[in-house]
Amino acid sequence: MSTMHMPWYARVVFTAGRPFVLVAALVMSVPGEIRMAQIAGWHGWVTWLMPASVSAYAACAAVIAEQRRRLKLPGLVTATIGAAAALALALAMQVVSHLIDKGHMMQSAVLVAAVSAVPPLVVAHMLHMAAMPTAQITAAEQMRQMEATAAYLAGELAEALDLAGRYLVSKSHGIVNEYNELTEAAQELTAEADELTEEIAEELAGAEQEERKPRKQSGTRKAVSLKVVEQAVADMKAEGAKVSGPALAQRLGCSVRSGYRYLGEVQAA
Repeated sequence: MSTMHMPWYARVVFTAGRPFVLVAALVMSVPGEIRMAQIAGWHGWVTWLMPASVSAYAACAAVIAEQRRRLKLPGLVTATIGAAAALALALAMQVVSHLIDKGHMMQSAVLVAAVSAVPPLVVAHMLHMAAMPTAQITAAEQMRQMEATAAYLAGELAEALDLAGRYLVSKSHGIVNEYNELTEAAQELTAEADELTEEIAEELAGAEQEERKPRKQSGTRKAVSLKVVEQAVADMKAEGAKVSGPALAQRLGCSVRSGYRYLGEVQAA
């Protein structure tokens, strides 16, 4: 059952209860194991190492056995046997120490010998579990792992290259489209420039023709006074007509060039 669906009090017990119970059980086991160390002949602070050699060893062996079972590592059998033996030893020490204290059992040479053999046996088994390899990988398994890794990397590389190629193709299409648009805009501008050039050429040709006609018909024309020009410009503005050189020349009856000149004089004034 997932802790996510437990009520709050159940989560508290599940999270904090287990380590509390473990510590409490270990603490309660300490006096009996110290007592057995004293019976075996140890004295002083050395007797406090017996709980580490029994209860703590049982906990370590149980954890190691569980980890090796979950990860399917070698050494599971020896770790399980060691955990079971340590648990049986811790249980026996508690029972025997209380039986001796209550007078239901007497000390014996066999008991002293058995308790004295506990530390060397614990050391031997811990070293054995430490020396067990964490994993056994054959050459064939290593080759399969390398092939799987190479295939994965090749797939990732192919996908990356494909994405890069698609990106470059899309960018090239975009550049081509922009180039085509710029080409069309340049062609339109060129056509407009040609039309504007033709219009300017036509206007210049017309202006030259208009300028030549009065010279053939009559001699030198009398210059128009500035006041008359200003009045003509004012009349054109009042009529809403466009004030330009050709229009002013037509109103004054002079050449287009003179019209531009008179218009310039009025604007300068």
